[in-house]
Amino acid sequence: MTVKENIELIPKLKNKKDPHIVLKVKEVLDMVGLDPDEYLDKYPIQMSGGQQQRVGVARAFASEPDIILMDEPFSALDPITRNQLQDELLSLQNNLQKTIVFVTHDMAEAIKLADRICIMNDGKIQQFDTPEQILKHPANDFVLNFVGKKRIWDSPELIKAKDIMIDEPIVCPYTLKCIKALNIMFNYRVDSLMVVDKKHTFMGMVYADQAADEANKGKRVDEIMQTDCVTAQSDDSIVDVLNIARQKNKYTIPVVDDGHLVGLITKSTLVTTLSKKYDESEGE
Repeated sequence: MTVKENIELIPKLKNKKDPHIVLKVKEVLDMVGLDPDEYLDKYPIQMSGGQQQRVGVARAFASEPDIILMDEPFSALDPITRNQLQDELLSLQNNLQKTIVFVTHDMAEAIKLADRICIMNDGKIQQFDTPEQILKHPANDFVLNFVGKKRIWDSPELIKAKDIMIDEPIVCPYTLKCIKALNIMFNYRVDSLMVVDKKHTFMGMVYADQAADEANKGKRVDEIMQTDCVTAQSDDSIVDVLNIARQKNKYTIPVVDDGHLVGLITKSTLVTTLSKKYDESEGE
């Protein structure tokens, strides 16, 4: 069968009298990056494996089904072609909004493509969840071993600020005198405080060297606090946080959502988080 005959087979079975079938075949070929004028009358033996898989994807979309089943469609392809087709499938799905049931034994492929992943063993569902939750909270040992203990580091964008932040940073009210703020820092062995109002709205940061200045000890913290602060949001990835820290050369980063202080990331929390990558690598 030619490419044209292959793609139009199901649409013809559904509606033999549709005069627009050939036009539809050309549209789906364009959609998967194949020139209809060049490929319409070709046979599979005249095409590469990647081109053949593109025809398969075009055929799946040609009949406009509500749900598409794809059973390991890219497993036999070389890594470069496979990655290209994965990207194209993501683009198609985003544009067409079709439900795709995609079967794969490649966890990296599942994480890249899926909104939700169902992991099965012996015909039983072991876990059904988002890629992020499966990586962070595997349901049992089978899922943990299948996914791999350090798989999360293959997708660091799934590690969020809320996963690594200090949930209850040391704060002080903006009306506090600097001398008292200095005492709080001494007691908690920190070199800065997050300044908030009664509603926990983040206002700024006050540092020990500022509060210790003789000229400032009698002042309120809101008179000397730093208001131009580098902040992150709880859903920012660790990649985003590291980029912010490196670009601004700031490693004490308040986590602020809708103006409210929800946590704090320090150099210590970043180092501790990153060290887990290497600890887990050595344990395998």
